[in-house]
Amino acid sequence: MRAVLRWIWNNLGLFVLSLALSLLIWTTAVEQENPTVEQKFPSPIPVVLVGQPEGMIAYGQTDAKVTLVLRAPRSVWTTLRPEDLRAVVDVSGLKPGTHVLPVRVQVAARPVMVRQVEPPTVVVNLEPVAKAEIPVRIWLEGNPAVGYIARPPETDVLTVTVSGPASLVARAVEARAAVSVEGRRSPVDTELELDPCDAEGKRVPYLSLSPSRIAVHVAVEQLSGFRDVAVIVRLQGRVASGYRISSVTVEPAVVTVYGSPEVISQIPGYLETVPLDLQGTRETIETRLPLNIPSGVSLLMAEPVVTVRVTVVPIEGSVTLKRPVEVQGLAPELTAVVAPEEVEVILNGPLPVLEELRPEDVRVLVDLFGLNTGRYSLEPVVVVAPAGVTVGAVLPATVQVEIAPAVTPTPGR
Repeated sequence: MRAVLRWIWNNLGLFVLSLALSLLIWTTAVEQENPTVEQKFPSPIPVVLVGQPEGMIAYGQTDAKVTLVLRAPRSVWTTLRPEDLRAVVDVSGLKPGTHVLPVRVQVAARPVMVRQVEPPTVVVNLEPVAKAEIPVRIWLEGNPAVGYIARPPETDVLTVTVSGPASLVARAVEARAAVSVEGRRSPVDTELELDPCDAEGKRVPYLSLSPSRIAVHVAVEQLSGFRDVAVIVRLQGRVASGYRISSVTVEPAVVTVYGSPEVISQIPGYLETVPLDLQGTRETIETRLPLNIPSGVSLLMAEPVVTVRVTVVPIEGSVTLKRPVEVQGLAPELTAVVAPEEVEVILNGPLPVLEELRPEDVRVLVDLFGLNTGRYSLEPVVVVAPAGVTVGAVLPATVQVEIAPAVTPTPGR
C-alpha cells in the first residue's frame, strides 16, 4: 500500500500536467467549433428605474438608453434578443437630491459576459411629488382671410391639474396652447395639447397635466361690407364633333368682394367671367379671363383676373370591323387554309380616330412559324396602327388552320 501511495506521490506532477493538457485540448476544440465573439449589441437597451421611494418622483436621465459590448459564444449571439437584456438603475433608499447612479445589466441568456456599458452611469433627480391647479390660456396664431375677424377662443376647461417634481410644479403658472386661424374663413373646432409653462412662457419639463388635451372653438366671422362669392366660367360655342368637355376648373374658385353693405347685399352669390369661345375646339384650353364686376363693388385681388382650364377630350366609342385573317411564318413548302377566312374585330377608342380608320390600319394575323402539317386551333393577333385604339374582342376568338404540303405542278400538265 505504501508503495502505491509513494508511486502516486512521485507521479502527482505528471497527473496534474496531464489534466491541464486535457483541459486545454478540450477548450481549444470547443473554441474552434463555437468560438467566443466580443462585439457591440446591435440595439440600445432602455434604462429601467427600480426601488423608487413612495411619494417621490425621479426625473433626469430616466429615459436614457445604453449600448452594450458583450462577450459570448457565437451560438448564443444567434439567439440573443433585446428582451434578454435589462439595464437597471436602483434608486431605493436614496434621499431627495441629484444622484449619479451606476447602470447594472442583467442578462437572461447564458453564458454572456458584459464587457462595457455606455454610459456607465446616469444622473437622476429625486424629489417629492406635488400637485397644483393652474389656469388654461389659449391664444391665436396667424390672421384670418382678409375681410374676416377671429373672435377670442372658447373652451369649457378653465383650469387643469399639474403634477410632478415639487420644484418644477412651483414654476408652472399656466397651461398654454395655440390655435391657428391663418387664412380661415370659417370657425375652428379642434383639440389642443396643453403645455405647462412658467412666467416667461417657457415649457416646464417633466410635468403631467390632467386633462392634457382640451376642445377649443374659435368663431371666425365676415366683416360687414365683405362677401365671398363663387366664380362661374361663361362658355360659348360647341367643341368639335366627336369631342366633349371633361372638366372646367377655375383658380381661385372663390373671391372676396367688398363695398358698401347695401351694394354687397344686392349682388348674387357669384361673379361671371367674360365669355370663353370653344367653337370647334379639339384641345384642352388654359387661359386667364377677366371677371365682370358690378358697379360699386371691388375685389380683394391685385387684378380682377382668374385662371380657367377647360379640359377637352375625344368621345370614346366602339366600332366593329370585318378583317381577313392573314398568315405569317408559314414554311414555303407548305400551304395553309384558315377557317373562317374573316373575323369580326371590336375596337374601342376615341370616336374621331375610329371614324378615320383605313382598312390597312387594322390587320388580323395568325403566326404559323415552326408549325408542320396538321390541324391547329389558333388565336389571331390584331395589330392596330393608330395610337389610343384598343381591341375589345375578336369573333371568333380562335380560328382553325389546316397546314398541308404544297402541291407541286406536274411537268407537261
